[in-house]
Amino acid sequence: MNENRKTMKEFLKKYQIMIFFALTFIISWFPWYTGRAAEMLIIGPSLAAFILVFAIEGKQGLIDLLRQFGRWRARLGLWGIAIFGTAVLFFAGLGVHLLLGGESPPFTMIKEELNLIPLFLVLVILLPFNGPVGEEFGWRGYALPRLQTKYGPLIASLVIGTIWGVWHMPDFFAEQGAISALAASMGMGFVIPYTLGTIANAVYMTWLYNKTKASALIAGIVWHAGIDFWAPIILSDGSLVAAGEGTSLPTISLSLYLAVIAVLVFGAIVLTVATKGKLGFAEKEDI
Repeated sequence: MNENRKTMKEFLKKYQIMIFFALTFIISWFPWYTGRAAEMLIIGPSLAAFILVFAIEGKQGLIDLLRQFGRWRARLGLWGIAIFGTAVLFFAGLGVHLLLGGESPPFTMIKEELNLIPLFLVLVILLPFNGPVGEEFGWRGYALPRLQTKYGPLIASLVIGTIWGVWHMPDFFAEQGAISALAASMGMGFVIPYTLGTIANAVYMTWLYNKTKASALIAGIVWHAGIDFWAPIILSDGSLVAAGEGTSLPTISLSLYLAVIAVLVFGAIVLTVATKGKLGFAEKEDI
């Protein structure tokens, strides 16, 4: 029995990355694919990470995983980038969109629902069925350190970003919402710009992870929360009241979305070139 358990643990450890990605898709997609849920299970990546870490490394592995999300000490500049970086990129994309003759979004949340935005931020960060908590223990807490140690930060970012994008495909078929509306207008070809966006974000997050000495809190939870928080506010026609009542979910114009993706990708390329592909990996910085 002990020998079989040892053999199984060695197998899991040897193929842990592939098993992690496979388990993530199974946990996340199975309820949606079988019709038991209208949407995929967002907590799949984090749940898969906890299962594998406990199976391979036991309680100490879980402690080590959680420790990355308790690393809050970092320079204020890095915190500022994590909190406002996505907003700056979104505004830059909006600027490109306007220069090309596009229309400005209505900024409904800012103009009419400013008092509700703090509550929206709390919900984005803390609800386990939202992206930051539901995903980041897997993507940045589990997959990133293991992949970049073996293959380097750039390859790790490309792999995680690609899988992250494809993993979101069930959202393309939701009844309403920004992603499903964009997918409906482009068809399955929408997976290309969407995945380019997740790859670009993965590059930024890897750089932040390394610059903050492996803070999955800052690079994972905070940056991801920034995506989910700033996008509806800056880019969409969304209303928190309408979303809360279930009458309407935010939508984003396709031309604006593509302009934002172009800016995200351009910025990620600049960051990659500027760091010579290292993305802060193995650099020693005083925090």
